[in-house]
Amino acid sequence: MPFHIFNTLSRTVEEFTPQNPPEVTLYSCGPTVYLPQHLGNFRTFLCWDFLKRALKFDGYRVRQVMNITDVGHLTSDEDAGEDKIEKTARAEGKSPLEVANHYTELFLADWDRLNMERPERFSRATEHIAEMIALIEKIIAAGYAYVTKSGVYFDVEKYRGENRFGRLSRQSLDEQHAGNRLEHSPDKHNPHDFALWVLNQPNHILQWPTPWGPGYPGWHIECSAMAMKYLGETIDIHTGGMDHIPIHHENEIAQSESATHKPFVRYFVHSAFLVGKTGAKISKSAGKFPLLSDLPGAGIDPLAFRIFCFSAKYRSELVFSDDGLRAAQGNLDYFREFSRNVPPEAAAPGAETPGWAADYYERFHEALDNDLNTPQALAVALDLVAESYRRKDFGAWPTLIALDAVLGLELSRYRETALGATISADAQKLMDERAEARRSRNFQQADELRKQLETMGYEVKDNRDGGAEYRRRQV
Repeated sequence: MPFHIFNTLSRTVEEFTPQNPPEVTLYSCGPTVYLPQHLGNFRTFLCWDFLKRALKFDGYRVRQVMNITDVGHLTSDEDAGEDKIEKTARAEGKSPLEVANHYTELFLADWDRLNMERPERFSRATEHIAEMIALIEKIIAAGYAYVTKSGVYFDVEKYRGENRFGRLSRQSLDEQHAGNRLEHSPDKHNPHDFALWVLNQPNHILQWPTPWGPGYPGWHIECSAMAMKYLGETIDIHTGGMDHIPIHHENEIAQSESATHKPFVRYFVHSAFLVGKTGAKISKSAGKFPLLSDLPGAGIDPLAFRIFCFSAKYRSELVFSDDGLRAAQGNLDYFREFSRNVPPEAAAPGAETPGWAADYYERFHEALDNDLNTPQALAVALDLVAESYRRKDFGAWPTLIALDAVLGLELSRYRETALGATISADAQKLMDERAEARRSRNFQQADELRKQLETMGYEVKDNRDGGAEYRRRQV
């Protein structure tokens, strides 16, 4: 079954076909680093980690770039308000660079705690000013942008033409409440036009010289410039939250395609929000928001939050709840318990996998290929463990490890750490020798090795399937 995904451009689930298989180019909208990233942000980022891993599970090579916005993102997405990073800098008595560096480090530390695969590149906006200026110059030359005293603006009405509808949002200009965008730029030709570059803002700390005067970039131009620099003028997949559809991604399409005259993105993929018990989106603007660092104090492992997010479709809202987190922690504990119980011979390199486990692999694969159906895939993985216990057959361990390439729970490393803490190297050597003796039907040697292990303080339980379990005797 080929990989299928919901394309916001067509509003349908489509078969995915990259431009240059087996390579896939993936651009993901990343964080604005002015405060810690909350769990709602990480729910979105996890969706794209699942997507990337699922594509790799299908045999694709994925080149992913994610932006880090460290300038130009105003407190309103519609070109109004104060720069978010400068606002925090003033409140904390720091420079914008200090603020951006601090919250970038926090973001990356949390990223790693969730065991997300790092993109090929985290791309910081302030390191790509030259690319933004060059792209704006192309847009002006193509006749889709103009310069005023307050900035360089994209001419939205000229780009959209008579129908005035956005290709991605399917909203008309009148439906986007564009009149709210007039506050700081009364010299725009039309209220719908958005800033590519902001000029004559003397109180803005970060400024760069340009052919039009000193200023700073608009938020939207950053993503287009960085995506095209590293992934090309047409990229396979562009991801982000659903809140990016009507403004940010609509504007990215317009400015990119007016400069290149080529399709900017072939598949737009958007995730739904993490919401509170009242159904409201979890966001920084709402005030207090949950952080990854809050979870350990409540007895929740960060990887349990991974499972929590895996348990819902990326296109469905996910309600943040204590019960949901505890259930996810229970599932993580279940996988880890199984990992500890797998006998050495079943986990040895080249260990034979029973035929019955192949069906679970295929069902897991099919769920992922069906519009990234992670809850169904999780159910299959849990069923695999349950069936292993029912059959008393731990030979399914290699299959579970294969599924963990997408689950991302690091079960193999967990098993090594857990057993390493309780089983000495000398004991492990005897266990490996005993497994080989049993495979060779040298039962006399197996019995002698068993006695040595028991003398060293280990309980030995042989299973009917030929495997064995070893535990330190409780004192």
